[in-house]
Amino acid sequence: MHKVGLLTLLLGLGLLLCVDAEGGATELGSNRSHSVAWGARIFRDTHLERVIITQKSKWLRVVTRDYHFQQKQLTRRITQIVITDQVGDGKGGYASLVEGGPQNTFAKIHFKSQRGLSFSFIVDIYGI
Repeated sequence: MHKVGLLTLLLGLGLLLCVDAEGGATELGSNRSHSVAWGARIFRDTHLERVIITQKSKWLRVVTRDYHFQQKQLTRRITQIVITDQVGDGKGGYASLVEGGPQNTFAKIHFKSQRGLSFSFIVDIYGI
């Protein structure tokens, strides 16, 4: 008896989570943005840097770009890196963390476009 009630409750909560704020149903997996976040914000961390990384397209080519975050004077430990894709229709590029990142004082991020397309990302780095 309790298993059926619990199953019904979980199913009802799952349906509520699939309804957006305007009351319409959303398609699961419809977000085509390539935004990504590594790590987690914690109490008293600060915004260390914000940079916009863009690369123009080249005909039938994949364009790449690397971004290196190095601290010069006061080195802080990175808590979170947030990459926001500015091309939200799924035609933007991809970001991957190559070196460093959260729990380190440096980071190297590699950006890659889709073939024949450009990319634009906002990189936010937080640390303590």
